[in-house]
This record gives sequence, C-alpha cells and structure tokens, in this order.
Amino acid sequence: MIETLGWHKDQWLDIDRIFIAANNRGLKFADGIFETILIKENKPILFDDHLKRLEKSSKILNINLKINKLTLRQLIHDGIKKLSLKKDQFASVRINYSRGTNEGRTLRIDSTLETKNLDNLWLEFYRIKPNFNPINVCISQTEKINEFSLISKCKTFSYNQAIQVLTEANEKSFDDSILLNTSGELCCGSTFNLLIKRNNQWITPRKKSGCLEGIMVSQALKLKIVKEELIPPKFQNDDIIVAINSLSCRQIYQVDDLKLKPKFDPIYFWDLLYS
Repeated sequence: MIETLGWHKDQWLDIDRIFIAANNRGLKFADGIFETILIKENKPILFDDHLKRLEKSSKILNINLKINKLTLRQLIHDGIKKLSLKKDQFASVRINYSRGTNEGRTLRIDSTLETKNLDNLWLEFYRIKPNFNPINVCISQTEKINEFSLISKCKTFSYNQAIQVLTEANEKSFDDSILLNTSGELCCGSTFNLLIKRNNQWITPRKKSGCLEGIMVSQALKLKIVKEELIPPKFQNDDIIVAINSLSCRQIYQVDDLKLKPKFDPIYFWDLLYS
C-alpha cells in the first residue's frame, strides 16, 4: 500500500526521491507558494477554490505561475489513482510552486533563470486521517501577524513564524498557539483559522486582521454560517472556539488559563462545510 507519493519534472517518485536544486529560490529563499487539498472519495475537494488562491498568491507576489489547470487536475487525478484509496479513505495533495532557479546569490527576482512550464512545480501526496482532536492553546507572546504585509495574504513556503509559535506553545505545555496582529486584535493560529461561536452567532477574525483567507472559512462565509468581525483577544468560558483548516477541525478547550465549557461536534461541522 502506497502511503506517500511525489511528482516532479514528469516523473512519479517516492517523496524522499524529489530533489530540489540548491539554487532553487524555493529552497534558497523560501520563495514559493503552495496549496494543500483534501482528497475525499477519490476527489480533490474544493480544487477550484484552492487554485484560485494559488493564482491570487502568485499575482500578489509577482510569481509567474505557469500551470495549466487541466494538466494539474489530471496529474492530481493520476496521483489519486496510484494511491489506490478505498472510498472511505482520505489523502491530501500539496501543490508546490517555486519562483524558479536563481543565477548567483542575489535576491533580485530578475536573476531568475527561464525554465520549462512545469519545472517549478512539484506535488506531494499523503494518505491521512483528518484531525478532530481537541487542543489547548496559548496566545503567543513572541510573534505577531503583520496585517499590512503582502506575505500575510499568501500561503508561502516560509513556516518560520508558525514553527516559532508552536515551539513556544509546546515549551509551555500547550498544543498550539494563536496569534494577534500588531494592533492587538485576534488573527489566526499557527496553521489554522479561527471560528468562534458566541451569543449563538459564529464569528471569525476579519481579513483586515492579517489572517490568511482560509478555504474553510470562505466556505462558512458563502454558506452564511459565519460573519467577519474585529475580535479582541478576550474570551468567555462559554465560547465555542474552533481551529480549522482543510485537513482538520479541532475544538479549542482552553486558551491560556481559561478553560472553556461547551461541547462541540467537529466532524458534523467539518462535513457541513465540505458538503
């Protein structure tokens, strides 16, 4: 049974056999963008939404995205077929796209060498089980989201800040961290968006907070389940707080010293957004 699978430069490979050149800007400068898509019932779920966000990131960061949508969809279809998933099994595919290879050491993007259309693309497939386990979190005291930064609007290769806040949380015996922006309003988690049910209304940090425009939050907004608000970092013990992304939906049962009382069915809610 295949657990992981990769694709790069027209070859299907083991994940650990994908080699990226040392002068690739994705490796050298974390100069690249990506999307992670859930595979459910042998289909890439919300593929079009993820591709739109990838295209939006490429425009914001001035990355020349040379991907044909139909070609990418076919590659993902072929990868799913190779995984031989049963209908009730899940997987994920991560679409990686680097700006390209660099000439010399300079950061300047005009030093990027011309490449073939798909040379800057690689795919990673993983069998997964969606994560619905509850977590406790702390509010990071070391990191803030810059709500004015273009980088905050894009899903980039750089995970340094997420690693830092996760390390900070673990050192304090918490599972994860949530972040405020530089103005002190609630923003997001290390790798997840936030949904809060308060006074019988679902709310989520507004996009202007600097949080990434999450696919699952976008679904909730489309379904008119949730509304965006400026949310101060003051929680009530009857809040339902959910950490959500494309592969997980986890109730937060504690923030710093505050323990939250309500019970919540994350699987039902997650299925509702993916229905």
